[in-house]
Amino acid sequence: MDNILDKINEQISNKEFEAAKIQLEDLLKEDEHNIEAMKMLGLCNVNLKLYDEGRAIFETVVKYKNDDATSWFYLGSCYDNMDDFLHAETAYKQVITLREDYLDAYSNLAIIYLRSGSPDKALPLALSLLEKESEETAKTYYLVGTTYLALRDIENCIVYLSKAVELNPENAQTYNNLGTAYLSAGNHQAALENYLKATELSLKNPLTYFNIGSILQLQNKNTEACEYFEKAYEIEKCEQYMVALALSEYKSAQYEKAIEHYKYLSEKFPDKHNFIYNLACCHEQLNHQDEAIELMEKLVRKNPKSVLMAQKLSSMYIQQHRYEEAKGVYEQLIMQGSITASLYHQYAMLCMQTNDIDTAERIFKKVIELEPNSAQTHKDLGVIYLNKRLFEYAEDEFNKAIELEPDDNNILFEYANFLHAVGNYLKAEKYYKDVVLHDEKNPQVLTFAAKNKMALNDNEAAVSLLEKAIKLAPNDDYALYLCGKANYMIKDYDCAKRYLIAAYEINKNVETENVLALTYYSNGEFQQAANIFEAILKQNPNNSLMLMNTAKCYEQLKDNDKALEYAEKSVEIFADNEEAQEMIRRLS
Repeated sequence: MDNILDKINEQISNKEFEAAKIQLEDLLKEDEHNIEAMKMLGLCNVNLKLYDEGRAIFETVVKYKNDDATSWFYLGSCYDNMDDFLHAETAYKQVITLREDYLDAYSNLAIIYLRSGSPDKALPLALSLLEKESEETAKTYYLVGTTYLALRDIENCIVYLSKAVELNPENAQTYNNLGTAYLSAGNHQAALENYLKATELSLKNPLTYFNIGSILQLQNKNTEACEYFEKAYEIEKCEQYMVALALSEYKSAQYEKAIEHYKYLSEKFPDKHNFIYNLACCHEQLNHQDEAIELMEKLVRKNPKSVLMAQKLSSMYIQQHRYEEAKGVYEQLIMQGSITASLYHQYAMLCMQTNDIDTAERIFKKVIELEPNSAQTHKDLGVIYLNKRLFEYAEDEFNKAIELEPDDNNILFEYANFLHAVGNYLKAEKYYKDVVLHDEKNPQVLTFAAKNKMALNDNEAAVSLLEKAIKLAPNDDYALYLCGKANYMIKDYDCAKRYLIAAYEINKNVETENVLALTYYSNGEFQQAANIFEAILKQNPNNSLMLMNTAKCYEQLKDNDKALEYAEKSVEIFADNEEAQEMIRRLS
């Protein structure tokens, strides 16, 4: 019998487990209580990953030989591999009781505690293992470091995992865990370096690629992040990886690819509305406004109380100048009880956009009730009072806004506009000067500051500001008009004509026509001036001043009959027009 067991033991040493298993099963049929044969058969089953068969054999062995630490160890291993952590814990503890120097039992028991979510129990075992070992091993330092990682003790984790790397610089999982520790500590660069090292040693771990992509995403290196998320997804078709990939594609302006992935995600997970939301945002970026709005409308219908989704839909309407619909979205939110100062404020701004000034005023007052120190709201209410020509009320609101936020450029700008509107040009000039200094790239600021300079008859300075505004906003018809008018005032008629014609091509209005006609007249181009004055008169035939200007053009053109005709019409409308009467006497 001993010779047979020796031969079988030799087969086991040579890893001929299948052959050894067959012989041992035959032997046990003849001698079913042969403990050594049982132990050897159990070992074969463990090596063949037949853990349930191994468990049954080692359970029998320890019944007969309760002090056999090795059998208890292999029994624990069978339980361990069957995820029976409770019985595995009991078996490994028995090993340690029988043999305090059985180091693998400490290691396996610590791992059991880690796997079952009890790192606090694993730590003393891992540390005691470190003390008991005759020499330092990377495996034990890795175990201690990983246990500290589970306990969120990042400082100690980094110390022990770094030592594990020093002892064995070829273990990919150690680099991976060390990368996670550095990531938890906020050291993204060190985390990235360790994750990259892990990929050099093992190219099969999708989580490592995912972690690299996540760090690159945090660093706003989204194009590079996409490459690693794609690698992670190629290895493991995990939706988490696709979600991260789609986000980086969106952030790196790869909207077509992001649309493809968000479509897949929204179809697979129809209840996760954030995927549909992101899909709509991708379409919005590609200016697919109809698709974006359709998606957001569906989302808002499904989530009527979602302020975020409603605001997004409203912003999409605003981009298409559909202000009434945008306003309606906010009205619906308010009806449902979504009342915040911010939401009210946005609703009031839309009321202003749709010329519903009375409602805007009422809502701004509600905002102030909710948030009395909202400087922006006081400023906006001041703008409404200014438009209603309630100057005292407007001044009170502007003063309150400045008291709350004395350095806010937007508030100071609106206050300057108020001062200009009430004719306090010198005081307005002081505020415009400060506003321009802090916002010299804002064409609206430059334009209104120039308008105030024109009121102060500083037209050359106005031209300088307006030219800067036009460079920033070349299609701003109001800036073009003012620049033309300012050039007219300093008698640079060629420049005046160029700007006024450009303004008129964008926005045909009488005010621009009139200054252009005056420019032609001052430049001696009387027929062009007459043509424009006559065009204006077709719209307003009873404008006495326009009639007189036309008369002066024809007088310069030596067409006295027409000059008299227009002068006489001017007197019919305004009998005390001495200039017209003088012309009539002169030309009659």
